[in-house]
Amino acid sequence: MILLSSMRHSNRQPQNMPQAKKIVFSKKAAYRLGKIADYIYEQSRSEDLTLVYMGRLQEYMSDVLPRFPEAGRKADEYGKNIRKIVYRGYSILYRINEAKQLAAK
Repeated sequence: MILLSSMRHSNRQPQNMPQAKKIVFSKKAAYRLGKIADYIYEQSRSEDLTLVYMGRLQEYMSDVLPRFPEAGRKADEYGKNIRKIVYRGYSILYRINEAKQLAAK
């Protein structure tokens, strides 16, 4: 199983950009990311393709969510204060917690 490592953020931000927030993955989210990677590998039989796809997914989340945490639509059907964005057919559910960190579900 391939798991994503911690998110990388640039220390440089334009002055007019909001402060980036930290993404924290729940155990369930880390497990599900691993299952996505397993599925992509099973379908493609290519470790390189799997690593590229998962890297791009990680890049998308680390680019969009910290800077624009309210970009996702409200997804109350999944729970209180849950938001949802979609990346290439995969739903990314997350919550903005009290400390203004993002918790990927």
